[in-house]
Amino acid sequence: MATEAKKKKQKKTESFTQVGGGTVDMQGLALALGLSLPTIRTRLREGLPCVQQGGRGAAWVFDLAECVKWHTDRAVSKAVGDVGDEVPKAVLDRRLLVAQVRCKEIEAAKLSGEVAPIEEMERALTAAFVEVRQALLSIPERTALRLMAADDETEIKAILEEEIDLALNALSEADLLEKVDDAD
Repeated sequence: MATEAKKKKQKKTESFTQVGGGTVDMQGLALALGLSLPTIRTRLREGLPCVQQGGRGAAWVFDLAECVKWHTDRAVSKAVGDVGDEVPKAVLDRRLLVAQVRCKEIEAAKLSGEVAPIEEMERALTAAFVEVRQALLSIPERTALRLMAADDETEIKAILEEEIDLALNALSEADLLEKVDDAD
């Protein structure tokens, strides 16, 4: 019994939606596209074509073929993305202005010595690592006699820690960029 009532309601809904020769009212369009009435209203604001606008007792009239094409084109556009859409000129102008300001700030920072080029920093770090490596590799030579004279494990650890600290302190106290400038 419930099925018969459903079929009757469905027939009633479908029968009044056809306006004439390929045109439908808003309810018919919603059924054809599988959308709700609020969604159809939203699509109207987005540019869904209509034959006749509704209001003051008049029903909306839509060309079904035209609306299906518009709906399909919209779905494809959403799926692919708005590749063809242009960015508004105001947005582009703002991006350009921000980029120009950033460039000027970087140039000013370079001139004032607040930042250094990457190549210069690479050379400075390479020189620092070489210096630390040499200091660490020379520990056995510098400490051999002292370690042989050491009586216990704690004394050996203290000697090694002192030498490692000396090597690392030299790095922390060094002006890396000054050494690179001297090398150039």
